[in-house]
Amino acid sequence: MRVAWCLCIVSVFFSCSEPLKTNKRREAPSARIDAPVKRMNPAHPKSTLKVSKYTVATFSQPEGWGYYICENGKQIINQETIPGVPGNQGFISSDEALKVAELVRSKMEKGTFPPTISEEELQKLGISWRN
Repeated sequence: MRVAWCLCIVSVFFSCSEPLKTNKRREAPSARIDAPVKRMNPAHPKSTLKVSKYTVATFSQPEGWGYYICENGKQIINQETIPGVPGNQGFISSDEALKVAELVRSKMEKGTFPPTISEEELQKLGISWRN
């Protein structure tokens, strides 16, 4: 009987204690880009700064330029080609990739998902591509 009580007390003691902390290192995120962009509404001079949870960055590749979009530091879009046009063409420059990435980010901030891009939007931004 005493053994049973001792086992009960020991099991209650261990079930109420904190779990052991291990020294496992967490893996770093695979694509950590820049800090969120702060935006201010120019219509209201006393407006507070908004911090976007989306960040963008461009990258070079053999086919041209592409862009990443991250949400709170986690990569959610890896766009290697010009969206909205047929084929597998990369952007001609980092600036062109960044223009489209900013348009995609603005659509996502408004809740549009997936943030599709049309040829007309690319033309308005001055993006060039081969037909």
